Amino acid sequence: MDYKKLLILQQTYDGNTYSNVGVTIDTQAQFNVVCQDFPFKYLPESKELPKRDWYDEDGEDVYVPKDGLRLAAYDLEVKFLYVGSESSMSANIKDFIDFICGRINYTSKSNKVTVNVTQNVMLCVYDQYTKTGRRGVFVKEVSSELFAYDDVNSEVIGMFKVKFRVTDPVTDIELTA
Repeated sequence: MDYKKLLILQQTYDGNTYSNVGVTIDTQAQFNVVCQDFPFKYLPESKELPKRDWYDEDGEDVYVPKDGLRLAAYDLEVKFLYVGSESSMSANIKDFIDFICGRINYTSKSNKVTVNVTQNVMLCVYDQYTKTGRRGVFVKEVSSELFAYDDVNSEVIGMFKVKFRVTDPVTDIELTA
């Protein structure tokens, strides 16, 4: 089966600029993990606008910035599929989770480097299916449930979920493998 690529690049963020860490990873090629559902929001919810509510007047006095509405960060729950052999499923999924959580990175497609678990790592993610990419993404939660679709076939397919926080909801990113 031909899957669209999910590309991930680790970045550090110092409050002003993003700096790349390692190389862009194709999750299927590196971990046998593909994306089933990555529900990016094109225009997420807008931030609350400053307002005054006068008791002697109807409605509200709302300030709208001259350069438009500001958009809020948001959470999204992503469904991943594991497509590979049963014997390597545990190791591949653990490596994938360690990678998205910033515990390991890759300086080349095959050179895995363990990093300090306190490293300030965010992700830059690009989904070829939706042609959408965002930076400033980090992992909030990894589901402890793994659903195995087929434990008889040698090409085991398992599903698991990861909840991400998108801190930069407007900058569109395009990554290449």
